Amino acid sequence: MSLTKSSDSSLLLITAAASILVALTLIVLKGGVWWVSGSVSLLASLIDSVMDSLASLVNFLAIRYSLQPADEEHRFGHGKAEALAGLGQAVLIGISALLLGREAIDKLINPQPVGELNLAIAVMVVSIVLTFLLLMLQRYTVRRTGSTAIEADSLHYLSDLAVNVGIIAALVASVFGHLWVDGTVAMLIALYILRAAWGIGSESTQLLLDREISGDVREEISAIVGAHPQALGFHQLRTRQSGRTQFIQLHVDMDERMSLREAHDLAEDIEMKIREKFPMADVIIHEDPVKASPLVAVTPGEGTG
Repeated sequence: MSLTKSSDSSLLLITAAASILVALTLIVLKGGVWWVSGSVSLLASLIDSVMDSLASLVNFLAIRYSLQPADEEHRFGHGKAEALAGLGQAVLIGISALLLGREAIDKLINPQPVGELNLAIAVMVVSIVLTFLLLMLQRYTVRRTGSTAIEADSLHYLSDLAVNVGIIAALVASVFGHLWVDGTVAMLIALYILRAAWGIGSESTQLLLDREISGDVREEISAIVGAHPQALGFHQLRTRQSGRTQFIQLHVDMDERMSLREAHDLAEDIEMKIREKFPMADVIIHEDPVKASPLVAVTPGEGTG
């Protein structure tokens, strides 16, 4: 039984609010225990939680701005605000990872026993439980609504589970005198965060440079055009992504003997089929008149232009 549109919206809002609440709760808990324990691996987890909350806030503001309709100064909309926000996040996360790495190196050179060990472990166990419960809610929401934003957020929290388990291992190791494990785990987390920052920055840069939409877009459009016997081929297909909007432009070959009305109707039908496949697409089709021999069967597909 599917949810109504209203209940879907409520579920999305509840899940998003739960994600923010969990992040803020973990920041408070980890911050307090890190202050009394001095564990650098706990500091790593604290920084990761802070980055989560900041990223969520920046994303929320950027998405709100990107959803504003096109205006006289932004004819193509405001979608690239998301990519700009992602680039800014990558820089912020990268700097945090470098600072964490410096703390980890200092801990490796001058290892110190972890204070309030039981409290530190308890906080990490609470962190794992809260993260697991949030993941269950996110997975349920994704199944009911198909939200890609919630799905992406759940993947990040799934990786946080592994990080938290590693931190508990470092804390337990310090009980047996292996103080170097604390700094080592912190360094590994710093490298993990730095790698994530590189991925976010790289993806955001490619979006700003109007990279072609990934996936089988060309093959799917070829199939759509090929389904119309009056379409004799297509060429100069160009695609790009701006926020949630996909811009798709192509030239479609049509028999030069077609009337203007027939050519317009054919282009409009192809455009409608493309939008059915890509609901967030802005499609522009240029009709190219070509000579079509009645004695030769034409196989629709991409031409050379």
